[in-house]
Amino acid sequence: MWCVGALLATSIAGAAAARQRAATPLVYTAALFISTLAFLIAALRLLDGEASAGELVLPVGLPWVGAHLRLDALAAFFLVVVNLGGATASLYGLGYGRHEEAPGRVLPFFPAFLAGMNLVVLADDAFTFLFAWEFMSLSSWALVMAHHRRPGNAAAGYLYLLMASFGTLALLLAFGLLAGAAGGYAFEGIRSAMPSTGIAGAVLALALIGAGSKAGIVPLHVWLPLAHPAAPSHVSALMSGVMT
Repeated sequence: MWCVGALLATSIAGAAAARQRAATPLVYTAALFISTLAFLIAALRLLDGEASAGELVLPVGLPWVGAHLRLDALAAFFLVVVNLGGATASLYGLGYGRHEEAPGRVLPFFPAFLAGMNLVVLADDAFTFLFAWEFMSLSSWALVMAHHRRPGNAAAGYLYLLMASFGTLALLLAFGLLAGAAGGYAFEGIRSAMPSTGIAGAVLALALIGAGSKAGIVPLHVWLPLAHPAAPSHVSALMSGVMT
């Protein structure tokens, strides 16, 4: 979580200093260092088969739930993927960023995108997951729109935002069905629940639509071949190789 906080702080610093020449190397160097550190922490947790899951509850989010975060072996595996991709994209950005025509549209959102992907993996309740999911989607949408004046990019961004909202709605409904009337939005409660066959089938369908739209599963892939090329190269690599 310290790494996520550091990425968000880098995002704020990037927004404040985007017009300064030194902002580009500073933002990408910070993102490279933080992503590498997070990668090492996740890799060590993954290699330590005896380690128990680390859990954290923050007093934010839904008042009666809070924000639940969990680092177990599965989360550690995906954190390795996210932060290895983040580190390599940040390293590429050090050179690529010198030629970026609109750094002020990229620097604030690149570390925010990395933070959002990390939070999605760490989330352990429905509200935190959906918040992180939307944060990841909106920051990546802002990066897709970085070159919005180029032909076709604005339409690609609009379609991406539309499909992202549709996917989030499907996930929201899926979590609502899993939580049930008792409103057990924490994943611990969801894991222990036994939904009926009908509810389970509906949740499966909604989850496939919600996550499948982000992963570009046919026929929910219409946004992907338009949005990914519209984003800067290192962002497109993160969207293709990590986010999906």
